[in-house]
Amino acid sequence: EFVSLDKIESVLLKKKSWIESKLKEKSQNFQIQPARQFISGESVYLFGVQYYLKVVEDNCFKVKKDFDRLIFHMEDTSKSKEVITKWLQGEFSHIVNLKSAECLTHFLKHFDLPVKPVIKIRKMSKRWGSCTSDGIIHLNPMLVAAPIECIEYVIYHELAHLIEFDHGEEFYRVLERVCPGFKQIKINLDKSILSINQN
Repeated sequence: EFVSLDKIESVLLKKKSWIESKLKEKSQNFQIQPARQFISGESVYLFGVQYYLKVVEDNCFKVKKDFDRLIFHMEDTSKSKEVITKWLQGEFSHIVNLKSAECLTHFLKHFDLPVKPVIKIRKMSKRWGSCTSDGIIHLNPMLVAAPIECIEYVIYHELAHLIEFDHGEEFYRVLERVCPGFKQIKINLDKSILSINQN
């Protein structure tokens, strides 16, 4: 708030091409699994693994993993999109609860946090995660398609913001300590999402 508008405009103009390229890159990365109907023959990604769907009419709901297939048994196959979406959300919620606890325990071995974080799931159009100063961390449910280590990376990234809000040198020092090799994991996240977009 103490920086003049002229200085801010000068920095933005200097970084204009870089900002535009990053915005374009982000826009491409978030076009995940477009226009899925969740019917037999389509594919979905679950924690970095591609599965082909098979939807079977059955009186009893159940889900079976068979090599590269996810077989959904359900009473009303016309509601497959709703049912499968809800199932994927449940799988993501389970992993988030599990990994959040693990990541937080590991993080606290290295750093104290000013507030107790609360991790929630929220749809976001342009970000994998977000963090508020009072400790509310949101994770994008589209991460259900990403490998587990990438989900962990996003959790660590947001936890690090509770210590350093900006992406400065200290922020990356904190992140490297709790998530060694995070740069390569971030590259893997971007690559895996681009791969999903092409399928």
